[in-house]
Amino acid sequence: MKSFKKHIPHYISLFAIFFAGVLGFYLFSYDKSFQIGVAIALAGSYVSWGIIHHVIHKDIYLSVILEYVAVAILGLVMILSLILRG
Repeated sequence: MKSFKKHIPHYISLFAIFFAGVLGFYLFSYDKSFQIGVAIALAGSYVSWGIIHHVIHKDIYLSVILEYVAVAILGLVMILSLILRG
């Protein structure tokens, strides 16, 4: 529990990034190209957050970076498939 409390500010910022992404999708629901931009920015922000988080805690490895990139790409593909359907 002590370790979790130490990371709370980092997770709050991650939540804020995702909240801003959801808000962007809602506010720009009429513009698919802007939603694509929001999705790409959200994926990039997630990867950046992960790298910064691990650099601060001195446990950054190539495998960690690749994991964040893989999750971001998977999420981006899912979001883009929803935006571009139909």
